[in-house]
Amino acid sequence: MSEPPVQPLFASAVRAVRKLQELGDPLPADAVTQLSKLESSSLSEAERRSQLETLLRPFVLVDVLIDEQGMARSAPGAAPPCLVQHGWRSFLVRVANPHRIEAELATWDGGTYGLIDYQSHSARIALHDTLTVVPRIKNAWLNAKLAAPGELSGLEVEYKVISLYARDDGVRSGGVMLLAADEHNHRSLSRSPLRIAGQRTGFELREYGASFEFDCAPAREIQLDIREPDGRSCMAAITIQDGQGRSYPSKAMRLAPDMFFHEHVYRATGEVVRLPEGKYRVSAIRGPEYRSVLLDAEVGAETDSIPITLDRWVDPASHGYYSGDPHIHAGGCSHYNVASEGVTPETMIRHVRGEGLWLGSVLTWAPCYYHQKQFFSGESISPPADLEYPAMQAAQGMTWAPRPTDLDGESALRYDVEVSGFPSSHSGHVILLGLSDQDFPGTSVIEDWPSWNLPVMRWGKAQNALVGYAHCGLGLAVGTEELPNYVVPSFQSIGSNEIVVDVPLGAADFQCGAEFAPASELNIWYHLLSVGYRTLMLGETDYPCIYDEGPGVGRTYVRLTDPPSGPQAIEAWIAGLREKASYFGDGRSHVFDLAVDGDVGREHPLDAPGQVRVSATVAVWLPEQPPPPPAGRPAYSAPVGWHLERARIGTSRAVVVELVVNGFAVASQEVVADGIEQEIAFDVTVERSSWLALRILRSVHTQPVFVEVGGQPVRASRRSAQWLHDCVDQLWKAKSGFIRENERDAARQAYDEAQAVYLSRLEECEVD
Repeated sequence: MSEPPVQPLFASAVRAVRKLQELGDPLPADAVTQLSKLESSSLSEAERRSQLETLLRPFVLVDVLIDEQGMARSAPGAAPPCLVQHGWRSFLVRVANPHRIEAELATWDGGTYGLIDYQSHSARIALHDTLTVVPRIKNAWLNAKLAAPGELSGLEVEYKVISLYARDDGVRSGGVMLLAADEHNHRSLSRSPLRIAGQRTGFELREYGASFEFDCAPAREIQLDIREPDGRSCMAAITIQDGQGRSYPSKAMRLAPDMFFHEHVYRATGEVVRLPEGKYRVSAIRGPEYRSVLLDAEVGAETDSIPITLDRWVDPASHGYYSGDPHIHAGGCSHYNVASEGVTPETMIRHVRGEGLWLGSVLTWAPCYYHQKQFFSGESISPPADLEYPAMQAAQGMTWAPRPTDLDGESALRYDVEVSGFPSSHSGHVILLGLSDQDFPGTSVIEDWPSWNLPVMRWGKAQNALVGYAHCGLGLAVGTEELPNYVVPSFQSIGSNEIVVDVPLGAADFQCGAEFAPASELNIWYHLLSVGYRTLMLGETDYPCIYDEGPGVGRTYVRLTDPPSGPQAIEAWIAGLREKASYFGDGRSHVFDLAVDGDVGREHPLDAPGQVRVSATVAVWLPEQPPPPPAGRPAYSAPVGWHLERARIGTSRAVVVELVVNGFAVASQEVVADGIEQEIAFDVTVERSSWLALRILRSVHTQPVFVEVGGQPVRASRRSAQWLHDCVDQLWKAKSGFIRENERDAARQAYDEAQAVYLSRLEECEVD
C-alpha cells in the first residue's frame, strides 16, 4: 500500500507548533526554522516524513495509538515531563490513527488526575470525611486540557497540543489518558460518546493511560495589597489571567471560597495567591460602584506582592443609601455537587464583602434546606471570612491565611427562607425576609408546607417579616416591551404569580427583579401601583442560580439615617424600605434624594391639582466607548436583562432619565454617564392622585412617590384594575390544579375576595 501524502501531516504539525506558540510554550527557534525548511524541501516524501517525525519527537509528551475498535491508548513520549506549580505547560501529542477513524479526541474525567468521577470534581465541595475515605482532593493535583480543535481528521498521523496544570511542586506521579469519542456511531440516549469511550477502557486489563514522574517547579506566594482610594484595606474580586486568558488559581482546582464557576477570586488585603514566574493581567473591582482596575504584573524571582488601589466612582453611603441583595444562596444551583450542603457563612460573607454590599440575604431553599437551616439565627451576622474546612483546603494546597480588613464591619449576612421547591412553589417563589422562626407551624418536612402561598405570606407577616416574590418576571413575558401593557400572561412559570391575590388581601409587600426584560418584571408592579397599592420593587441577583457572577448583580439601595449594622441590621434596612426612599437596579446608575417640591417623603399630599417639581441627584457611569461583549456568552449578563450598557444612546456616553407618572413616561432628560453627580428636575402637572418615579430603563428605578390630591387615594386606571381582576382568573386556571384538594376551597375563596377588591377599586377609578 502506498504511503499517504505528506502535506496533510505537515499542515497538522504546523498548526500544532503555532498553537504551542500561542499558548506561550514555543518550540526552539531552530526547530521552527527546520520545520519551515523541511516543509518546502525537495526531499522525497518518505524522507520529509521521517525527518519531520524526528524533529518533533523531543517535544511530544504523549503518544496516542487509535486501534481498529476506536480505542485510544496513551504512552509517554520523549518530552521531559517538566511542569510548574499553579501554572500551565503545553506539549505536543502525536496521534497514530492507522485505521483512519474519525472521532473527537478528549481528556478523561475532565482531565483532572486522581478523580473517581467527573461529578466528584475537586472544585466542588465533598463530604467532610472525604480526606480519610477517598483522598480524591489530595490526589487530584494535575489537570490536563486538550487544545482545540480536538477532532481527528482521519489522517494516519497528526499532531495535537495538550496543556497541563500542576497544583503542587516537587516530583509527583501522575497520568494522562486521552479518549477517542466516536460521535458518528453513537447509539446511546443516556451516555455521551466520551463517557462510553471511558467506560470501554474499564472492560479490559491493559492500561490505556500514560504514567509520568512529573518534575514541578515551585510557584511564588504573591501577596495582594488591595486598598480603597482612601487607603483602607478591603475585600475585592481579583481576576488574574495569563496571556492565553487562563485564570489563576486554576478554575478546575478550586475549593470554596474560590468558585470553579468564577473567573475571579475574592481576596482581602494581605491575602495571597500562588503564581509561577511570568506575565499576568490583573483586574480588581468591588461591585458596580467601582471601575475595574487593570494592571500588568510580572512575577519574577524578587516579586512578593502586587499593589492594587481600587477605583470607586460613586459612594451611595455618603448620601445615606445602603445596598443589599435580598436573594442569594449558599447551596443549590452552581454551588457544588452536594447541593444539599453548599457553603458556609464564612464563604458567603467573603463574596458579599468582595462585591461591596452592606447586606446579603442568604435564602435557604429546598435543595439545601435541611443542611443550611442550621445557619439561621434570626439575627444579622458578620462572621470572619475564614476557610471553611482547613483540612480539605490544606490538601488542595490552599495554605493562605485569611485576613481581616478595615471594611469588614460594613457587610452582614441574614439567613432567611425562599419558598422554592416547596409545595406552593408553582404559585411563585416566595421570599421571607427578617423571620424570627423559619419552620412553618405544624410541619416537620418541607412537603408538609401549604400548597399555595397565601398562608405562608400571612405566617411571615405575623412575624413582622417583609414578604414578597422572587425573580418576578419568570413566565410573565407577553411578547411586548410596552409598559404598561394589558396582555394577560399565562402564569406558567415561577415569577410573581399569586402576588395578584396576596397584595389586595394585605399579604405581600414586594416583588424582586432587575434580572429579566423590564416589561415582564415591571408590568404587574405598575398596575398594582396604579390602583393604589404601596407594593415595593427590589433588585436581586438569585446568585448563583440566575447569575453566577457574584452577589449584587441586581441590588437595592435604601436610605437610612445610620448604616445597617449589628444583629438588627436587616430589620433597620427593612424599616427603611417600608418608610423611606429607595431605588433598585444594576448599581451602575443611582438616583439620590428623589423629591417632590423638595420633599423626599414617600407620600406627598396636594390640596388641589397643580404643577409640582420632581428633582433628584443622579450619578451614572459608562466607559467612553461601548466595550465588546464577553466572548462566548451573551453580552451584559443576560440576553434581555438589566445592564446600563443597554441604556446607552447609540455609541454616545448619554442615557435617558425618564419621569414616570402612573406607569407612563411623561418627560425625559439625557445625562452624560461620566460618573459625575448631576442635578435633574422636571415640572409636571398632577391632575389627580398619582404615583410617580424616575427610571433609566434596564439600569435603575426608584420606588414611587404617591401624590394624593385633595385627600383622594390613588385610583389612576380602570384598565389596570380590570387587568388585575382578569389575571386572577387566569392564575386560577393555571395553578389551581397544583393546590391540594383540602386547601382548594380556601384558595378559591381568597381568589374571589381579591377579585372583589379589584372590582371595588375599578369603580373608584376616575379614568380608564
